[in-house]
Amino acid sequence: MALKKKIERFQIDSLLKRLAKLGHAIPESIEETERPDFILRLAREQIGLETTRAVYQEHIRADKLQQMHYPNECIITMNLMDRTRRRSNDEILGDMLSIESPWKDCEQDMRDWQDKVSRSLTTKREKLNQPDFRVFDRNWLLIYDEPGLANDAFTFDRACRHLATTFCVQSRHPRDYDAVFVLSHRYLFRWQGNVLSLHYDRKGA
Repeated sequence: MALKKKIERFQIDSLLKRLAKLGHAIPESIEETERPDFILRLAREQIGLETTRAVYQEHIRADKLQQMHYPNECIITMNLMDRTRRRSNDEILGDMLSIESPWKDCEQDMRDWQDKVSRSLTTKREKLNQPDFRVFDRNWLLIYDEPGLANDAFTFDRACRHLATTFCVQSRHPRDYDAVFVLSHRYLFRWQGNVLSLHYDRKGA
């Protein structure tokens, strides 16, 4: 199995484990495909499941830089995000290791998170509406958020408010996913039938 498919399979397995905790049926089989990424076969229906990561490229680069140069050090990630200009490795290292960098406002941090998820959603909606994308009884989208949201009392309300705003923006495409899941560490959001629901796993994954 190619690395990309291994990562995608890990993501959907994480989703299915969470759904099983909520009483949803476990697929009888899972087939790797393209457009969508997987087909879930249940007793009476087939579900096309597309998956993607909501992650900043600077965060991916920071992970690699940490592994190469500072494998045993804690790093600061709050100011790592995609920008109009691609920053150098030295600039990213500077943010990763600086304890004097300005702290980001909580609301701004959540708006940035909303924008990151929104961009993933927009890209996948465009893919769903391409002529060669296969449509099934239901088509689902999983957005796997990295790094996951913080586990604190303030994140819950802010995340729901910002995510609801994202999904309430009408898609400009004629076809949309029957359900969109956002899996962010202990948080599992589902947008279905114009309703946003949330499951929080207190015990962790």
